[in-house]
Amino acid sequence: MAKIYTVASGKGGAGKSTFCANTASALEKLGKKVLLIDGDAGFRTLDLLLKVDSMVVYDWLDVLENRCKNEKALLFYSDKIQLLPAPVEIPENFDAEAFKKLVYGYRDGYDFIFIDSPAGAGNLVCSYALLSDGCIELATPDEVSARGAEILGDTLIKRGFNGENLRLVINRYDSKAAKRGRQLSPDNMVDKTYIRLLGVIPEERELTFASLSEKELSPYSEAYEAFCNIAGRLCGKEIPLIL
Repeated sequence: MAKIYTVASGKGGAGKSTFCANTASALEKLGKKVLLIDGDAGFRTLDLLLKVDSMVVYDWLDVLENRCKNEKALLFYSDKIQLLPAPVEIPENFDAEAFKKLVYGYRDGYDFIFIDSPAGAGNLVCSYALLSDGCIELATPDEVSARGAEILGDTLIKRGFNGENLRLVINRYDSKAAKRGRQLSPDNMVDKTYIRLLGVIPEERELTFASLSEKELSPYSEAYEAFCNIAGRLCGKEIPLIL
């Protein structure tokens, strides 16, 4: 039965979709089957990152409204990575309980399910988190993103989410910039957000290029290693954080 994670951020541009795509790839290399659910209606990024945008016919709203069956809405990026696309918009009468049942209906077929959520601490993000086993917050190492992550974490806890299941991933980290005081250190980020650290993804030009093209990350890159370490930790492996 799949472990379900909502991938969220207090502010936009933290790299949620890129994280989902690359973490799924790292988990695939460990033999795990992953379902990515694009929960960011309107912006809908994952189909572009996975290069399956031309194949989109149905989305999860079509499943909810009985226009197609669960399997028909899935797009196959590979044998072990599938995508459930987002609708163009979410209706005002969005039924969080029906969405939960939809997600749980896919649970037996996968090892992991990631819900790529909109930025911020809105009702939709909270609904996604409350149906999940855990919430992974993406943040860049700066004061604004740290505050956004803290506010989002506080909001989720107030809505009933178990704070023990919150994890922080710091994206676009530059150790040299942090030493010069131009970025917050991982310790600073944890102190400001009050969220346990899951991983740190270094700033790499190759990561941006790889996430927007068919070229995968080089297995010799630091970002590749970071995603592999995060995937290992999600699978229960004891992998130390070395910065």
